[in-house]
Amino acid sequence: MPRRSLLPLLAVFAGIPLLAGCAVATTSSPVQPEVPAGVGTAAQHPPLSGPARCTAAITEYEKIVDRDVTTGYLSQNVYDTIVRDINAGARPACTAGREGDAMSQLARVKSAHGYR
Repeated sequence: MPRRSLLPLLAVFAGIPLLAGCAVATTSSPVQPEVPAGVGTAAQHPPLSGPARCTAAITEYEKIVDRDVTTGYLSQNVYDTIVRDINAGARPACTAGREGDAMSQLARVKSAHGYR
């Protein structure tokens, strides 16, 4: 075999390790978003008792606004107003077994603050 025909073959084999290095997958940890300074703090909600429909709806809404304030999506003063409104109306109505009244008051709070 002439020497000239070996050179392309050697070039191909010499390039394999370089290409293999490109194919190695790198694992990196996912990028965590930075939390801006001044995000709010969520309140500790006491356990809620009452009809299942209103307890579930109130608890779900509280989780949403808790998340929103701790991520900075909702300002602390608006959050505090929401919590105060829920604690003054929807929570006591639900605990007293007045499911319809609790759901109505919860809908009012959601609507007043841009939630559905």
